[in-house]
Amino acid sequence: MSRLIRIFSDNKHLILSGLAERLFFFFIFLIIARQYATNQYGEIITVFSLANIFIIFFDFGLPALLQKEVSLSGRKASGFLSNVMLISIAFFPLYILSVYFYCLMFYESIPSELIIIIALTVYFFSLGNIFSKALSGLGLFKNIFFSLLVSRIYILIFVVLALLIYSPGLNEIFLITLSGSAVQIAILYNFTKKNNLISITGFFDFKKSYSLLKFASPLGLAVLFNFLYDKIDILIISKLTDYDQVAFYNIGYGIFKTSTLAYSFIFISGFTRISYIGRSKKAVSLFFKKYFFILFKICLVISILLFLFPDFLVKFIYTDKLAEAAPVLSILSFAVFGLAFNNLTGIIMNGLGMYKSNMYITFTGLILNILLNILLIPEYGIKAAAAVTVVTEYYIFISGYLLILKYIKSN
Repeated sequence: MSRLIRIFSDNKHLILSGLAERLFFFFIFLIIARQYATNQYGEIITVFSLANIFIIFFDFGLPALLQKEVSLSGRKASGFLSNVMLISIAFFPLYILSVYFYCLMFYESIPSELIIIIALTVYFFSLGNIFSKALSGLGLFKNIFFSLLVSRIYILIFVVLALLIYSPGLNEIFLITLSGSAVQIAILYNFTKKNNLISITGFFDFKKSYSLLKFASPLGLAVLFNFLYDKIDILIISKLTDYDQVAFYNIGYGIFKTSTLAYSFIFISGFTRISYIGRSKKAVSLFFKKYFFILFKICLVISILLFLFPDFLVKFIYTDKLAEAAPVLSILSFAVFGLAFNNLTGIIMNGLGMYKSNMYITFTGLILNILLNILLIPEYGIKAAAAVTVVTEYYIFISGYLLILKYIKSN
């Protein structure tokens, strides 16, 4: 317990930022789920998932690389941030068109205006993430938390006010969200400017931008594969069933993922720690065992609660109209251990520099997930998707564990 308290104390603003972001999306989608029709909620989830997949593809892993560069070079990395921003802006038309035309081809029933507004909102969130990564490199987590808190409270206040005063459409809800993301960008821009992280010099250095893309792409692919295996089931369900089923599945999956708040902060210092002790195989083994048993105790409680009380949790949070999500949550309770442990093995592998191995594991997990979903969803519906998630989580954990074990036992 003292170890957990110390981790929280040393990383409180970083932990609070992650907590605020998770809770914000939980509440904004909770409002939509309770206020609008089930199929509309399913449409929103589908477009959001798709837009996030494309935005991750078009950021090429540059935000993570930016944080590393700033942490190494400090304020001298201002030109690096400028080039990352240039690349993001340059690929914006391609991103927005990709989302729009994909939806036009495969989700023609979803209104075009809503698609564009959601795609813009996701893009603005990604711009905020770029500024946040730059500030993270300097350790300015308090500034990031402040920008996040102000912008997310702004969105929630105006959304709630709109719902109390009149009955806004989904377009208006997401226009408010879009404006809130712009508020965050303005605050973050001000912080980066004060810390001399923005430089006009070299802003149009296309040669440097190309080099950045080439260097960052492998990292970007690893992030993309990881996100895809997390979200691809939503897109498959939306095509093989209907938006109501998307809604039911996402509710169960959302509660399952939200449960990670109980332990995710433990990993914040884990990457730094494993990077430091990585040369000692005995230390790596002790690190794994220590974190494994901490996670086991936390996950045991979470898993039991999700398995025993899925109906209560779904109905209490989302009302009876989304009660069909309960069986999904019950099945996903078996994935709690797998998700936590594959996060642990992923951090250890990245800390040891096993980036490609981690990417290959995630990619094969993605392929396994897609194939099983396509085979099983038409016959067994969203329960099959939940079961496939369980299988995928443990596949990734076991694969990572075997590679780490091989590393520890190697001469």
